[in-house]
Amino acid sequence: MNQYSSVPALARQTSKQTSQPGPAPADPDLSGNDAPAFFRPADLIAMVKNRRRTIIGFALTAMFLTGLLLLNATPRYVASSKMLLGEQGLSAQNSFDLVEAQNLTSSVIEGELAVLRSNVLLHRVAEKLALENVVEFNPAADADAQPSLIDGLKSWVKSLLPVGTPEVDPLATDVPSEISLAASASATQLGDYKDIVGKLRRAVSVRQQGTSYVVQVSSASEDPELAAAIANTVMNEYLKFLTDKRFDAAQEFTQWLETRLADLAITLEASERAVVDYRARLEADADNRTRLDQQMTELTTRLVAQRSELAEVEAMYQKMKTTVENDGPLAAQNLSSSEEMLDYRSQLSDLNQREAFAAGSFGEGSAQVASIRRSIATLESSIEIEVRRELDRLSNQREVLNVVVGSMESSLSELSRQMLNQSSEEIQLSQLRRVADANRQVYQQFLGRFKEVSEIQNLQTPDAEIISYANPPAAPVYPRRKLSLILAGFGGVFLALAFILVTEMLPKKIATAQQLARATGVGVYGNVHNIGAGMTLYELARQLNIAPEGDLAKTANRLANNADMRAGGAARTILVGSDGDRTEKLQVTLMLAWAQARKGRSCVIVDADMREAQLSSRLEYRKPETNLSSVLYGDGVVADALTQLPRLGAAFLPTEEMGADPAVIFDTEKFHEITQSLLSNFDTVILALPAATSFTESYTALDEADVNLFVVRADSLTAGELNQPLSVAQSAKARNFGLVLAS
Repeated sequence: MNQYSSVPALARQTSKQTSQPGPAPADPDLSGNDAPAFFRPADLIAMVKNRRRTIIGFALTAMFLTGLLLLNATPRYVASSKMLLGEQGLSAQNSFDLVEAQNLTSSVIEGELAVLRSNVLLHRVAEKLALENVVEFNPAADADAQPSLIDGLKSWVKSLLPVGTPEVDPLATDVPSEISLAASASATQLGDYKDIVGKLRRAVSVRQQGTSYVVQVSSASEDPELAAAIANTVMNEYLKFLTDKRFDAAQEFTQWLETRLADLAITLEASERAVVDYRARLEADADNRTRLDQQMTELTTRLVAQRSELAEVEAMYQKMKTTVENDGPLAAQNLSSSEEMLDYRSQLSDLNQREAFAAGSFGEGSAQVASIRRSIATLESSIEIEVRRELDRLSNQREVLNVVVGSMESSLSELSRQMLNQSSEEIQLSQLRRVADANRQVYQQFLGRFKEVSEIQNLQTPDAEIISYANPPAAPVYPRRKLSLILAGFGGVFLALAFILVTEMLPKKIATAQQLARATGVGVYGNVHNIGAGMTLYELARQLNIAPEGDLAKTANRLANNADMRAGGAARTILVGSDGDRTEKLQVTLMLAWAQARKGRSCVIVDADMREAQLSSRLEYRKPETNLSSVLYGDGVVADALTQLPRLGAAFLPTEEMGADPAVIFDTEKFHEITQSLLSNFDTVILALPAATSFTESYTALDEADVNLFVVRADSLTAGELNQPLSVAQSAKARNFGLVLAS
């Protein structure tokens, strides 16, 4: 019996008809990005589950370090008191504020907050509480105190820094200059309390409660009683400071208001008299202003309507004209809505249907079709005439509307001129009224302010009230050990998640079929695992024959079934490639051949790797006199170059290393003839390709293959490293391109 076996012609035709070009690889990672194409919530959950020990370790470490800091932290207590400021201005109001009608409340409160933070007030507080004897504000008060660890570190760092020796000016005198006196004004005012006031300012916080008049004074200290005492003393000293200032400011302000009110009364009287006189003269010369307003309103409405209609006609005219000039009158038929055009379009639609029916029934050259087409031509001529008639109508309508709009605009301008001439006196009267109203409003504001200030100027009480005094706090605000530990734990968790996300987003070697599919967007035909690069090809064949129902055999059958299913039937031509000289590529090739033989198909393996000829060298076959290389060069025929692989039940066409580029071989008529010869004698032809390092070396002239497989070794490549071979397949438009993961 002949060593070749053929398949029925019908099967081959079915395979060719059903084999369609597969989709090109999706583009998630063809741009060079090694990151996964998608990141789903399920992936995050799985990542957290797998790295839970890392997360717990980060959280415990953060809590441990926080605990160490909390053990050495000095507790601080915060006490708060509240005070209500009055709605009146205290000491910062003047005539400019009233004339400009500014929001006095906001500016006054900001000024009072500045007073509460001022050095003068804090100096009074320090003297009142004798803070020079408190170690917290004056460390020199405790002669036996040992420096803390932090203070010791600060002193050690300062000792390491170089300290320059200031140069002494021999011409300098001991008499202080005006600049030095002005610069040291604050230190001179505070005296020995300079450092104490500085620490006190950092310990005191003054802020407004929202937009209300309530001011909160808070004080922080290591002693809870001292914290409450500072907050209460700040408010008491502020009230004392405010009492004298308020009375002096109110008295001075009242005197200024009294003088200003007299001037405003004279101005208001003159402006109101001018309004009365001018109104009397104007009422004697009444005109038809109401009628002019009505005419202008009606004319404006009509002008807007005419302009809108002109815009619509202009747009339709330009659109129809452009369509006629660019595409012809027939293309503009849909722009006309006349009854004639609607009737023409209906007739044209009927004729087109009749033409299609006649062409299908009697043929394109029949008399019926010719008659209908003559009718269509006549109807199209009528449509062109109607389109041009519609275009002329729109042009005439546009010209008429332009004339109408121009006339209405002229009438509107004339009417406006008349109204301006007749309303000049009314404008003057309105201006006089506005002046009088403004003068009246200013006068009323000043009069009201004068009455208010007159009522309170004799009250020697501050315009503020203490709502609540501060009590010694029961618990410190710092450190909050429980909250700090909880926050440290959460911080450790978030830090761990960030660390895990960064490590996960770094380029990784592809290890699973799911990662391979997601990273490339290309379907994975199968996962060949547990073979190992050390297994010889004959040992692989022996394992397949020993356990035809084992896992390895099932994997081989699954690969073959997926290839057939993707090809739409029996895959006749299968290409197997890889990114380099991979043993896994040869193993997948033999597994496919064995599976095809198990299906009862005749199969031939072609070693198309002209550079390395790895499959030929590793199979250690009995070398025939001819091989693929000799057949290509005309030194033999395909039948003589074939050898049998009994363990696989398939034929084998070996090759040998050639000096020519594989692209030169694949792109020849001779190679095409060899492929066709094999397809005419075998059901399936499997080609083991050279490494896919460029387009010309692997896929030129092989675009008619039913299935193109690319073998990827697990844990050897990242998604970015697969860009070049996948781009090769995409550029070659490989049909039914798929990946095989070898792990």
